Amino acid sequence: MLVAESTRSRRLIGRLDKGTDLLTAIGEVCRAHNVKTAFLLGLGAVDQVSICEFDQRARVYKPERKFEGVFEILNLTGNVSTRDDRAFVHANVTVSRERDNGIEVLGGHLLSGRVFAFEFFLDVADDLILKRTMDAPTGLSLWSESIAVAGEKSGAPSFEAPARSVSSTSASDAPAPRTPVTPPLATSDWQEVARASSKSDEPPPTEEEIHARPGDIIEHAKFGRCIVERVEGDYEFVSARLRNQRLIRLSLDVLTLTPIGMEGELRIFRALPAA
Repeated sequence: MLVAESTRSRRLIGRLDKGTDLLTAIGEVCRAHNVKTAFLLGLGAVDQVSICEFDQRARVYKPERKFEGVFEILNLTGNVSTRDDRAFVHANVTVSRERDNGIEVLGGHLLSGRVFAFEFFLDVADDLILKRTMDAPTGLSLWSESIAVAGEKSGAPSFEAPARSVSSTSASDAPAPRTPVTPPLATSDWQEVARASSKSDEPPPTEEEIHARPGDIIEHAKFGRCIVERVEGDYEFVSARLRNQRLIRLSLDVLTLTPIGMEGELRIFRALPAA
Protein backbone atom coordinates (compact mmCIF):
# COMPACT_ATOMS: atom_id res chain seq x y z
CA MET A 1 0.00 0.00 0.00
CA LEU A 2 1.17 3.53 -0.76
CA VAL A 3 -0.61 6.54 0.74
CA ALA A 4 0.60 10.14 0.52
CA GLU A 5 -0.94 13.41 1.66
CA SER A 6 -0.88 16.68 -0.29
CA THR A 7 -1.83 19.99 1.31
CA ARG A 8 -0.64 22.46 -1.34
CA SER A 9 -2.29 22.49 -4.76
CA ARG A 10 -3.17 24.60 -7.80
CA ARG A 11 -5.40 24.04 -10.81
CA LEU A 12 -4.78 24.29 -14.53
CA ILE A 13 -7.85 24.59 -16.75
CA GLY A 14 -7.52 24.79 -20.51
CA ARG A 15 -8.34 23.66 -24.03
CA LEU A 16 -6.26 21.71 -26.55
CA ASP A 17 -5.99 22.62 -30.22
CA LYS A 18 -7.79 20.65 -32.92
CA GLY A 19 -5.58 18.03 -34.56
CA THR A 20 -3.13 17.60 -31.67
CA ASP A 21 -2.48 14.29 -29.93
CA LEU A 22 -4.28 14.38 -26.61
CA LEU A 23 -1.68 12.69 -24.38
CA THR A 24 1.27 14.43 -26.02
CA ALA A 25 -0.35 17.85 -25.61
CA ILE A 26 -1.21 17.25 -21.94
CA GLY A 27 2.42 16.18 -21.36
CA GLU A 28 3.63 19.44 -22.94
CA VAL A 29 1.32 21.42 -20.64
CA CYS A 30 2.76 19.60 -17.63
CA ARG A 31 6.36 20.29 -18.64
CA ALA A 32 5.61 23.97 -19.38
CA HIS A 33 3.92 24.46 -16.01
CA ASN A 34 6.23 22.32 -13.86
CA VAL A 35 3.57 19.72 -13.06
CA LYS A 36 4.97 16.62 -11.37
CA THR A 37 1.82 15.14 -9.82
CA ALA A 38 -1.78 15.82 -10.83
CA PHE A 39 -5.27 14.41 -11.31
CA LEU A 40 -6.67 14.77 -14.85
CA LEU A 41 -10.27 15.15 -16.03
CA GLY A 42 -11.42 15.99 -19.54
CA LEU A 43 -14.28 16.06 -22.02
CA GLY A 44 -14.73 16.75 -25.70
CA ALA A 45 -14.45 14.79 -28.92
CA VAL A 46 -11.84 12.97 -31.03
CA ASP A 47 -11.79 11.78 -34.63
CA GLN A 48 -9.21 9.07 -34.01
CA VAL A 49 -8.54 7.04 -30.87
CA SER A 50 -6.22 4.16 -29.93
CA ILE A 51 -6.94 2.06 -26.86
CA CYS A 52 -5.82 -1.22 -25.36
CA GLU A 53 -6.53 -3.58 -22.50
CA PHE A 54 -4.20 -5.16 -19.94
CA ASP A 55 -4.16 -8.97 -19.81
CA GLN A 56 -3.94 -9.75 -16.08
CA ARG A 57 -3.09 -13.42 -16.61
CA ALA A 58 -0.29 -12.86 -19.14
CA ARG A 59 0.66 -9.56 -17.41
CA VAL A 60 1.06 -7.74 -20.73
CA TYR A 61 -0.99 -5.20 -22.67
CA LYS A 62 -3.05 -6.65 -25.48
CA PRO A 63 -2.49 -5.33 -29.03
CA GLU A 64 -3.50 -1.75 -29.75
CA ARG A 65 -6.97 -1.16 -31.25
CA LYS A 66 -7.24 1.93 -33.43
CA PHE A 67 -10.56 3.52 -34.44
CA GLU A 68 -11.38 6.44 -36.72
CA GLY A 69 -14.65 8.33 -36.94
CA VAL A 70 -16.74 10.76 -34.93
CA PHE A 71 -16.29 9.97 -31.23
CA GLU A 72 -17.75 11.80 -28.24
CA ILE A 73 -15.66 11.53 -25.06
CA LEU A 74 -18.05 10.34 -22.36
CA ASN A 75 -15.33 10.23 -19.71
CA LEU A 76 -11.58 10.72 -19.54
CA THR A 77 -9.90 10.21 -16.18
CA GLY A 78 -6.19 10.05 -15.54
CA ASN A 79 -3.22 11.26 -13.59
CA VAL A 80 0.26 12.67 -13.98
CA SER A 81 3.25 11.26 -12.13
CA THR A 82 6.95 10.62 -12.77
CA ARG A 83 8.40 7.71 -14.72
CA ASP A 84 12.09 7.58 -15.67
CA ASP A 85 12.44 11.14 -14.25
CA ARG A 86 9.92 12.52 -16.77
CA ALA A 87 6.29 13.59 -16.47
CA PHE A 88 4.11 10.63 -17.45
CA VAL A 89 0.42 10.98 -18.33
CA HIS A 90 -1.76 7.92 -17.71
CA ALA A 91 -5.44 7.97 -18.73
CA ASN A 92 -8.44 5.74 -19.33
CA VAL A 93 -11.14 6.84 -21.76
CA THR A 94 -14.72 5.99 -22.66
CA VAL A 95 -16.02 7.18 -26.04
CA SER A 96 -19.23 6.72 -28.02
CA ARG A 97 -20.14 6.81 -31.70
CA GLU A 98 -23.35 6.38 -33.63
CA ARG A 99 -23.70 3.22 -35.71
CA ASP A 100 -26.49 1.86 -37.89
CA ASN A 101 -27.76 -0.24 -35.02
CA GLY A 102 -27.51 2.53 -32.39
CA ILE A 103 -24.90 4.00 -30.10
CA GLU A 104 -21.64 2.06 -29.63
CA VAL A 105 -19.48 2.64 -26.55
CA LEU A 106 -15.75 1.85 -26.50
CA GLY A 107 -13.28 2.19 -23.67
CA GLY A 108 -9.90 1.23 -22.31
CA HIS A 109 -6.39 2.40 -21.62
CA LEU A 110 -5.76 5.45 -23.83
CA LEU A 111 -2.70 5.24 -26.09
CA SER A 112 -3.46 8.21 -28.35
CA GLY A 113 -6.34 10.39 -29.45
CA ARG A 114 -6.51 13.01 -32.20
CA VAL A 115 -8.34 16.00 -30.77
CA PHE A 116 -11.41 17.48 -32.42
CA ALA A 117 -12.19 19.48 -29.27
CA PHE A 118 -10.94 18.88 -25.74
CA GLU A 119 -11.22 20.80 -22.46
CA PHE A 120 -9.26 19.64 -19.44
CA PHE A 121 -8.87 20.16 -15.71
CA LEU A 122 -5.58 19.38 -13.92
CA ASP A 123 -5.61 19.35 -10.11
CA VAL A 124 -1.89 19.72 -9.32
CA ALA A 125 -0.20 18.61 -6.07
CA ASP A 126 2.83 20.89 -5.77
CA ASP A 127 4.17 19.36 -2.55
CA LEU A 128 4.34 15.76 -3.76
CA ILE A 129 6.17 13.69 -6.35
CA LEU A 130 4.86 10.20 -7.15
CA LYS A 131 7.30 7.89 -8.96
CA ARG A 132 6.28 4.99 -11.18
CA THR A 133 8.36 1.82 -11.50
CA MET A 134 7.65 -1.71 -12.68
CA ASP A 135 5.65 -3.73 -10.16
CA ALA A 136 6.69 -7.39 -10.29
CA PRO A 137 3.45 -8.96 -8.90
CA THR A 138 1.23 -7.25 -11.52
CA GLY A 139 3.58 -6.45 -14.41
CA LEU A 140 2.28 -2.87 -14.41
CA SER A 141 4.14 0.39 -13.99
CA LEU A 142 2.70 1.54 -10.65
CA TRP A 143 3.37 4.22 -8.06
CA SER A 144 6.23 2.91 -5.94
CA GLU A 145 7.51 5.95 -4.03
CA SER A 146 6.11 9.25 -2.77
CA ILE A 147 8.46 12.19 -2.18
CA ALA A 148 7.23 15.17 -0.18
CA VAL A 149 8.50 18.48 -1.55
CA ALA A 150 8.48 20.81 1.44
CA GLY A 151 8.09 24.50 0.72
CA GLU A 152 9.05 24.32 -2.96
CA LYS A 153 7.79 27.13 -5.13
CA SER A 154 5.90 25.87 -8.14
CA GLY A 155 7.02 28.76 -10.33
CA ALA A 156 4.26 28.01 -12.81
CA PRO A 157 2.71 30.71 -14.99
CA SER A 158 -1.01 31.00 -15.67
CA PHE A 159 -2.23 28.68 -18.40
CA GLU A 160 -4.38 31.50 -19.77
CA ALA A 161 -1.25 33.53 -20.54
CA PRO A 162 1.60 31.10 -21.30
CA ALA A 163 3.77 33.91 -22.67
CA ARG A 164 4.17 35.20 -19.13
CA SER A 165 6.50 32.40 -18.18
CA VAL A 166 8.52 32.66 -15.01
CA SER A 167 12.24 32.75 -15.66
CA SER A 168 14.90 31.45 -13.32
CA THR A 169 16.08 33.75 -10.55
CA SER A 170 18.52 36.36 -11.77
CA ALA A 171 21.69 37.36 -9.95
CA SER A 172 20.07 40.62 -8.83
CA ASP A 173 17.15 38.68 -7.26
CA ALA A 174 19.35 36.18 -5.43
CA PRO A 175 19.76 36.76 -1.70
CA ALA A 176 23.04 38.31 -0.69
CA PRO A 177 25.53 35.82 0.83
CA ARG A 178 25.48 35.73 4.60
CA THR A 179 28.72 36.86 6.21
CA PRO A 180 29.61 35.40 9.61
CA VAL A 181 29.40 38.09 12.28
CA THR A 182 32.01 37.94 15.05
CA PRO A 183 30.88 39.43 18.38
CA PRO A 184 33.16 42.24 19.62
CA LEU A 185 35.76 41.40 22.24
CA ALA A 186 35.70 43.18 25.57
CA THR A 187 38.04 46.19 25.41
CA SER A 188 39.97 44.95 28.42
CA ASP A 189 40.72 41.49 27.02
CA TRP A 190 43.99 42.45 25.33
CA GLN A 191 45.68 39.16 26.20
CA GLU A 192 43.09 37.27 24.09
CA VAL A 193 43.75 39.69 21.24
CA ALA A 194 47.49 39.04 21.47
CA ARG A 195 47.04 35.28 21.51
CA ALA A 196 44.71 35.43 18.50
CA SER A 197 47.17 37.61 16.62
CA SER A 198 50.03 35.16 17.23
CA LYS A 199 48.17 32.29 15.48
CA SER A 200 48.83 31.53 11.84
CA ASP A 201 46.39 33.15 9.44
CA GLU A 202 43.51 30.83 8.65
CA PRO A 203 40.89 31.45 5.99
CA PRO A 204 37.48 32.36 7.44
CA PRO A 205 34.88 29.59 7.33
CA THR A 206 33.01 29.56 4.06
CA GLU A 207 29.32 28.91 3.55
CA GLU A 208 30.19 25.56 1.96
CA GLU A 209 31.75 24.40 5.25
CA ILE A 210 28.43 24.72 7.06
CA HIS A 211 26.27 23.05 4.39
CA ALA A 212 24.41 19.88 5.32
CA ARG A 213 25.93 16.63 4.10
CA PRO A 214 24.54 13.08 3.78
CA GLY A 215 24.15 11.60 7.24
CA ASP A 216 23.52 14.95 8.98
CA ILE A 217 20.35 15.48 11.01
CA ILE A 218 17.66 18.08 10.23
CA GLU A 219 15.07 19.24 12.74
CA HIS A 220 11.97 20.31 10.77
CA ALA A 221 8.94 21.97 12.35
CA LYS A 222 6.47 19.86 10.35
CA PHE A 223 8.33 16.62 9.64
CA GLY A 224 10.36 16.35 12.85
CA ARG A 225 13.81 14.77 12.83
CA CYS A 226 15.08 13.45 9.49
CA ILE A 227 18.39 12.24 8.06
CA VAL A 228 19.99 13.83 4.99
CA GLU A 229 20.35 11.32 2.14
CA ARG A 230 21.60 13.54 -0.68
CA VAL A 231 22.16 17.15 -1.72
CA GLU A 232 20.92 18.08 -5.19
CA GLY A 233 22.16 20.70 -7.64
CA ASP A 234 24.21 23.62 -6.39
CA TYR A 235 22.86 23.18 -2.85
CA GLU A 236 19.32 23.81 -4.15
CA PHE A 237 17.51 20.82 -2.66
CA VAL A 238 18.13 18.35 0.15
CA SER A 239 16.48 14.93 0.18
CA ALA A 240 16.01 13.55 3.68
CA ARG A 241 14.52 10.36 5.14
CA LEU A 242 11.88 10.58 7.89
CA ARG A 243 11.61 8.14 10.78
CA ASN A 244 8.80 6.32 8.96
CA GLN A 245 11.22 5.90 6.00
CA ARG A 246 9.32 8.38 3.85
CA LEU A 247 11.60 10.50 1.64
CA ILE A 248 11.05 14.25 1.56
CA ARG A 249 12.65 16.91 -0.63
CA LEU A 250 13.42 20.31 0.94
CA SER A 251 13.82 23.39 -1.25
CA LEU A 252 16.64 25.63 -0.01
CA ASP A 253 15.16 28.56 -1.91
CA VAL A 254 12.61 28.92 0.87
CA LEU A 255 14.35 27.18 3.78
CA THR A 256 17.63 27.82 5.57
CA LEU A 257 19.47 25.01 7.36
CA THR A 258 21.08 26.51 10.46
CA PRO A 259 23.62 24.40 12.43
CA ILE A 260 22.57 24.05 16.08
CA GLY A 261 24.88 21.38 17.49
CA MET A 262 26.44 17.94 17.16
CA GLU A 263 25.32 14.40 17.89
CA GLY A 264 28.49 12.33 17.97
CA GLU A 265 30.14 13.04 14.62
CA LEU A 266 26.87 14.12 12.99
CA ARG A 267 25.87 17.74 12.72
CA ILE A 268 22.36 18.87 13.61
CA PHE A 269 20.61 21.57 11.55
CA ARG A 270 17.32 23.36 12.13
CA ALA A 271 15.17 24.11 9.07
CA LEU A 272 13.95 27.70 9.23
CA PRO A 273 12.13 29.90 6.68
CA ALA A 274 14.65 31.80 4.53
CA ALA A 275 14.91 35.48 5.31
